Amino acid sequence: MPRAGAPRLTCARSILSTVHTSDFPANTGKHAIVLGAGLAGTTTANRLAARGYRITLIDAAAGPAEGASGNRAGVLRPLPARDDSLLAQITRAGFLATRRHLQNLEDEGLQAEIGQLWGKTGVLHLARDAVHEATQRNVVIAQNPPADYLRFVDRDEASDLCGWPVNAGGWWFPGGAWVSPANYCCANLLQFAGSITTHYNTRVERIAHESRLWRAFDAAGTCLAEAPHLVVANASDARRLLGDWLPVFPARGQVTHLPAATGSAPHCVVCRLGYVTPEIDGRRYAGATFLMKDADPAVRDADHAENLAKLNFMLPGFPEGISPAGLPGRTGFRPASPDRLPIVGAVPKLGAETPPPGLWLVNGFGARGIVWSALAGELLADAIEGTPSILSGNLAGALAPARFLTPSKRRRSGTDHGK
Repeated sequence: MPRAGAPRLTCARSILSTVHTSDFPANTGKHAIVLGAGLAGTTTANRLAARGYRITLIDAAAGPAEGASGNRAGVLRPLPARDDSLLAQITRAGFLATRRHLQNLEDEGLQAEIGQLWGKTGVLHLARDAVHEATQRNVVIAQNPPADYLRFVDRDEASDLCGWPVNAGGWWFPGGAWVSPANYCCANLLQFAGSITTHYNTRVERIAHESRLWRAFDAAGTCLAEAPHLVVANASDARRLLGDWLPVFPARGQVTHLPAATGSAPHCVVCRLGYVTPEIDGRRYAGATFLMKDADPAVRDADHAENLAKLNFMLPGFPEGISPAGLPGRTGFRPASPDRLPIVGAVPKLGAETPPPGLWLVNGFGARGIVWSALAGELLADAIEGTPSILSGNLAGALAPARFLTPSKRRRSGTDHGK
């Protein structure tokens, strides 16, 4: 069994250094090009392949999950709110969708091929302070969620759950988990390997709609692929292809890798202005920083110090004696949107001309790539197929790319419904 901390990227072995148009499937309606092999791209490819689509997946990196989706572990949990806000509703839907999807991938036996997908340890979200603790308690009382979804636990029970004395109670999500994003991406591709053609080390320089097909071109002007549908899921690089109207920018995130003994605390994922995982194959992962306008890819001691401070806030005394100097870690750049919601749907027209059909966007996952992934993939597959949406109209509309147009442009594009 491959180590969960160092996933074996089985699905990346079909790397092609040269791509010819003849390599791609025939141009039928059930064919889509997907740009990007992270969580957004691979989950969308998976959900479309499940509906009978042939997928041509193109990424500039050497394999899947080379960007922020390559982190060794991330957190799967919703984010409740007292007023059951838009964000709360969508993270709840995303949490449930991703749980179903991961369970399906596990049931398919894919972990035997790529390593552990997730750890169903539960997630403990500790209160920041006494006021926040009261809010968390009141949310559970007012909303009365199923106990297997969410319940409030006091400080003593929280300490028992995580195996470490903590100084606050909080929300307990029994169905929460840590997830290996890299293995998740690989499982997405492996499940429908016969329907997904992957092309790595391949940069798409521009896209164009010609002869009723979307085409992707390299820097030399060679057509790499053509299909009726093209999905842009390549993180903040999407601005280069679609234009400056799209407010997706890279957010630098650094995760700290710490040694961990088998069975050591914490026994579940713990969150409190940061997160820490339980032991995963000899390591635990703590993080993560979130910095805009910072393009430095290096792993920095200052960021490790920040992560250790967050860890101490979660588990008092836990990082005692650990120096940030020289710790291993990983830096990734997550595509963030201004409202911290994902961007999923048809690319809107930006001027007077009606845009050609078949151009789609899945992006802006920010720090919640895991929780948004399956929901976004299903939502886009619903839109492409014209089937009933996994989300209600107002929730799906809140994720539509057209929300970033000015009011006048929304009216011209027909996406302003008076909301």
